[in-house]
Amino acid sequence: MLEINKQAQPVVSVIIPLYNSEKYIADTIDSVVNQTYQNWEMIIVDDCSIDRSINIVKKYEARDNRIKLIESDSNFGGPARPRNIGLNNAKGRYIAFLDADDIWLSDKLAVQIDIMTKYNLSFTSTGCSLIDHQARPFKLNKLSDMYNKISAKKTLCDLIKNNFILTSSVLVEKKIIDFFSEDEKLVAVEDYDLWLRALKDNIDDYMFIDSELIMYRVLDSSISERGSAFKQEIKANLVICAFLLNNTKFINCWLKRILMNFVVRRILGK
Repeated sequence: MLEINKQAQPVVSVIIPLYNSEKYIADTIDSVVNQTYQNWEMIIVDDCSIDRSINIVKKYEARDNRIKLIESDSNFGGPARPRNIGLNNAKGRYIAFLDADDIWLSDKLAVQIDIMTKYNLSFTSTGCSLIDHQARPFKLNKLSDMYNKISAKKTLCDLIKNNFILTSSVLVEKKIIDFFSEDEKLVAVEDYDLWLRALKDNIDDYMFIDSELIMYRVLDSSISERGSAFKQEIKANLVICAFLLNNTKFINCWLKRILMNFVVRRILGK
């Protein structure tokens, strides 16, 4: 791992959208506090939680001046607006997104900063391990697991075929990203929309780091689980179609995605 002069370490703005996550938010915050890379600020944007989430965050805020809580005036119903509020308040050169129920390994930021410095990159994401609500290992079905492992993760075409960028794993230079779409029809795929827009002209500055540097919590109540997988795929295809309107050369990549999903559904009997 590269050694970086502490005084030259760029600030990382960690943006956490929060809504009724009292069971998990302490572990999430602790995973940032315990990073080996310490030059960060944490912006937690609450979307009108009605549980004890805010009280828990305020205790952390009181003892660490790097942590800032922002309370939204109204509930948006998804993470897009809270993340955008976080982006508007971020002071760091780098942006890291973290969902309020996910956990970072202690060297997550250090590994990404080192690689991005070494290769002069502006965007990285990483692999993950899956956990359930009790932080126990969670397994995908074997077919999905195999596809995720063998699918390429380098080009924009790869991203169109399979959204392999997990939001809680992203570290990106603020200067190359826009805001998340707040179109409510895109709830749960607004991140995919942003990655496609951000990497259209910056794919050479991106790297997928094939290390499990985060623990992604799979919850029945999470936004990503709402509705059927088929409905989620429809939303993803709407995002891709909007992107293809101005980027028609990638149509073949989209057709390969449709074919692969058709094959997988037939094998799984869905």
